[in-house]
Amino acid sequence: MVLIGLETTRFGVGIGRVNINIYYGSFIFVLIAISGMLIVLNLKDKPRDGKTRSIVMLISTFSGLFYGIAYGLAIYHTIIYNLESLNLYLLAFIGIFWFLSLYYGRDWKYKGILRNVITSLSFSFGLIYGASLNTLIIPVVIYLFFGAVFLLQISKDLINDCKHLERDDREKLMSIATIIGEEKSQKLSLILDILVILFLIIPMFPGFPNIFAQTFYTIITIITVIFASIAALLSFRMSNERKNYRIVKILLRCVMFLTFTAFILANF
Repeated sequence: MVLIGLETTRFGVGIGRVNINIYYGSFIFVLIAISGMLIVLNLKDKPRDGKTRSIVMLISTFSGLFYGIAYGLAIYHTIIYNLESLNLYLLAFIGIFWFLSLYYGRDWKYKGILRNVITSLSFSFGLIYGASLNTLIIPVVIYLFFGAVFLLQISKDLINDCKHLERDDREKLMSIATIIGEEKSQKLSLILDILVILFLIIPMFPGFPNIFAQTFYTIITIITVIFASIAALLSFRMSNERKNYRIVKILLRCVMFLTFTAFILANF
């Protein structure tokens, strides 16, 4: 994700600076993502015995350690290479969100939703962070692609929650599906898929670096839209039938892969 954000905003930035940002930015983002996924692991319901508390404390410590190393490295990167401070503000925002989720999220009634948001954010945040390393003004296309990836991951998690609804009810996990119901979750997944399609189509209209880039993006986006449309249609027609869940999940993963491919090819 960092690479896509960096490559999209590389024009007007020296190749040496871009390469340095790739090295530092990629490593920092990996640490931030690991920190976020450790928080997701911590938010899972477990017995409140002494052993569990020790494990929770250990996971919390490592999550904070990974984030601390990432932020310290980001400060060094920003100062040594005279970068704009936007990337530090973005990482600080993530740090505050991570902290609140880590120390207050475990006792929150709707922590199942929080897990979905953190997972999606850990995955998609790299786009905006990568772009912030090259420029102070982040292009609109980055926000659109961030929205597409974020919502696509949420949609995939919704389908997964519907598939495991009985287990979540039994274990009293407050996921989106258990809160609003299976049918409404499917409709919400449909709406998110439609938004993803719109976010992918809009970047087809502004200019790309060259005609080949625009051609690549257009062709792959058409294929992606078809896959997303099929997933949306199946989500709409499932009507509490779970036989199509696996197909929808596979289609959404294909959409995510094709989305990355389209955006990478469009910026080379």
